[in-house]
Amino acid sequence: MNLRHAVSCGFVCAALLLTGCDEGREAPGRVSVQVLNVASGMEGVVFRREQETRTQATLGFKGATVAAYDADTYDFYATDVADIRRTFTFAETLETDENYAFVLTEAAGEIKPVVIKFPKSTANPQVISLNAASGMPAMDLYVEPAGVGIVGAAPRGSFGPQEQIPPFAVPTGAYEIWLTAAGNPSSVLLTSPPVTLDANAVATLVVVAENGQGTVPLSVVMMAASPVVLLDQHAPSELRVINGANDQAPRDVAIDSQFTPPLFSATTFAEPTPYAQVPTATMKVNVTPVGDQGVLEVDTAYAGVVGQRATMLFNGPAGTLVPLIVADDTRRLTAQGKLRFMSAISTPTTSLDFVVTFPDQDPNTVAALTNLFAPGISGYTALDPGDYDLYLRQPFTTNYYAGPVRLSLAAGGLYAVLAVDGPDTATANVRLLDDFP
Repeated sequence: MNLRHAVSCGFVCAALLLTGCDEGREAPGRVSVQVLNVASGMEGVVFRREQETRTQATLGFKGATVAAYDADTYDFYATDVADIRRTFTFAETLETDENYAFVLTEAAGEIKPVVIKFPKSTANPQVISLNAASGMPAMDLYVEPAGVGIVGAAPRGSFGPQEQIPPFAVPTGAYEIWLTAAGNPSSVLLTSPPVTLDANAVATLVVVAENGQGTVPLSVVMMAASPVVLLDQHAPSELRVINGANDQAPRDVAIDSQFTPPLFSATTFAEPTPYAQVPTATMKVNVTPVGDQGVLEVDTAYAGVVGQRATMLFNGPAGTLVPLIVADDTRRLTAQGKLRFMSAISTPTTSLDFVVTFPDQDPNTVAALTNLFAPGISGYTALDPGDYDLYLRQPFTTNYYAGPVRLSLAAGGLYAVLAVDGPDTATANVRLLDDFP
C-alpha cells in the first residue's frame, strides 16, 4: 500500500489565514467510525488517524474501537504492535450522512483495510456481511430465525475472501447465523447461538479466520452497538495436561472420576499431552498415581469453554499436587514466533525470573520477560525470528539457576519453556516444549 504523509497543521492553518476560508464556513458534521482488527497473523494493531498518537487505539485480534471524526478526508494508519516497521495506510473521505466500519483484514502478511459504509438509521434491521477469512474457500451465508434451521432456505449470498454480500433487511427478532461451504448446505462451517437484531440497527457480520486460536477454523464478529464474537455453538472444548509433580512419577488424569479409561493415562513428567476434548460445562479434573484411583491428588473444578483450548500444569509433593489451568491462544503469527514460560520447580520456593537476551548478551543488563511462582504459566510474547539466550534468575539478584540456554525461534512458531527441578537446590533444568525440536 502507498504510504502517505500528513501535512503539518502549521502549513494548513497558514493557508487558511491567507485565503480567509474560515470566514462564514459551517462546522463540519460528525461521523461515527467503528474499527475492527481481524488481522489474525499479527499480535495486534495500533490504529490512528493522521499523526494523532494521543487518540490512537491498540487493538488485539478481534478487538474494536469507536471514534467520531469531523467529516473530511484523512489518512489512517495501522501498525503491527510487534514490529513498528510494518505500517500500512489508507485514505478515506468521511461524509456526514454516512456511518463507517473500517475492518482491518490481512492478506499475504499485509493489512488490507475494507471500508464499509452504512446508513445512520433504518426502519428494519440491516445486515451487512464481509468475508475476511483469508486463505479459506468461498462460503454461503444464511441468516434464519432462531431454531428454524436452513433446510429449504436460500442463502443470503456467497462470498470469497475479501468479498461482501449486498446489504439486506430482516424483520426484528432472534436469528442464527449459518455458514456453509459454497453451494453445499450440508457442509456446515458455523452455526451461531441466537442473536437479536433490533429495529433501527445495522449489524455488520465479519467472517474471521481463527488461524489456530482455538478449536474452530473460523468465527463471526457481529459489529452492532458493541462487537460480539460468535463461535459455532457446537464447537468443542479441549484440554491438555503437563505433569510437573516433584517426584517426576507418571500420573493418570480423568474427568469426573471416569478412570476406565482415564482422559490421559500415565502422563510422562514434563511432557505435554495432546489436546483432548472435554465437556463444555463445569466438571472435575482428577489426578491420581497411576492405577491408584483411591488417592485423589487433584480434584479441581473446571468449566470447559466452547471453542477454547486450555493447559493444566500441576506440581508439588506427591499426594498434595497443586493444579493451574489457563486458556491457550494457539494463534500463529505471520512474522513472529510466540514464546511462553512455565514453572514447575519446587526449589526455590520463591518466584523465578525468566530472562531472554540476544545471544551472548549480559543477562544482568536485561529485565525479566516474566516472573512466575510454581505452578505458573505466562501468556505468550511475540519475538522476531532468530536466536536468543534464556536464563532463570532469582528475583532482585544476580543469582542464576540456569542459562544460557539457546532458543531458536521461527516465524509462525509456538514455543514453550518449562522450568523444573535441577540436581540440587541451587540449579534448575529447562525443558523446551511444543515447536522446539
